[in-house]
Amino acid sequence: MLGFEMLFFIILVLIIVKGITTYIKNENSPIVSTKAPLIKKKRDRHTHTDVNGVMTTNETLILVFQLDTGSEVSFNVGGRIFRNISEYQWGILTFQGTRFLKFQWDNGEVEK
Repeated sequence: MLGFEMLFFIILVLIIVKGITTYIKNENSPIVSTKAPLIKKKRDRHTHTDVNGVMTTNETLILVFQLDTGSEVSFNVGGRIFRNISEYQWGILTFQGTRFLKFQWDNGEVEK
């Protein structure tokens, strides 16, 4: 049993370190604004059944934009942002590292 507890602790520490590292990287990244279309909206659903047979479903909402350099950048966003931007919508995307900040188009704007 000690091996399982140690493995759990190591995984937990790795998850925390990854989160802190991503946060620091985003904080040190410049804020970028560029004209870009939203090329894809994705819903990633993950279903998990626990030991008691209880099923839970988690959904990750992802927006994929194409930058003027031709590269694609994707962001995990909340439901409000996901619903308010239409696929193939052109606008000004503002982001910092892996963090979505804002998207402005002719008739609207959605901000984190």
